[in-house]
Amino acid sequence: MGGREWKILAFGFIGALVAHSTWLTSAPFEALKTLFHELGHAVVAWLLGHPSIPAFDLMFGGGITHYGEFHPSIAIAVAAGMGYLAWRLRQNTLAVSVIAAVFLIWLIVVTKEWRRETVMASAGVVFELLLAATFMYMTIANVGWRIPEVERPLGALIAFFVQFDSWIFALRLMRDEDFLAWYQQGKGGALMNDLEVVALNLKIYLGINATIRGMAELLFVFSFLPMTLAVWLATPASRKFRERLGRLLVGA
Repeated sequence: MGGREWKILAFGFIGALVAHSTWLTSAPFEALKTLFHELGHAVVAWLLGHPSIPAFDLMFGGGITHYGEFHPSIAIAVAAGMGYLAWRLRQNTLAVSVIAAVFLIWLIVVTKEWRRETVMASAGVVFELLLAATFMYMTIANVGWRIPEVERPLGALIAFFVQFDSWIFALRLMRDEDFLAWYQQGKGGALMNDLEVVALNLKIYLGINATIRGMAELLFVFSFLPMTLAVWLATPASRKFRERLGRLLVGA
């Protein structure tokens, strides 16, 4: 973290605040965030056996992902893919153990409709935070750019914009009764929004007294983790960890 990195981060921080100030300046970044949000729903849905198509919602704003019915054949193909990957890496004990753990979690989720629905609904906000964390890592570590002089400041701006957007969204659900009432209306009064789906499933199937406001509080706390991890991984402080992890992955 040299002087150049701090200047780039300062530009991204201030730029994100400016972008949030008006609808016109925030629109391109909101579109990018929405794209990743809906891609998160779609990617996870396919992995759980539901063919899905992400799209922008031109009627009610934001985006919407169209989910198909559960197809066991897709789930079997995903399981077969994980099995093949484990076989290819069979000499790497750590990699096989990680794949086995992921498969076990996937199997628990995929075998019940409400669990699939809950995870698919959660995937949108998770992908948003991963987008912010990825751009922040690339900005600080200076990796993955073709024109770093231009792309690094823009990457920092995107990272801060998405992060700020997540915080503002969670805080408004926690403190703004009008915004909470609007959110509870869903998409045209017909489709529930993501956090309401998660809260309702937790209440019905696990007996947890979950609310939209409670989910917003959880989102606010969780939103700090990906960005913090990305910053740590991009700095020299994590060098020993990255080297040790690399040796384990390659030579286990």
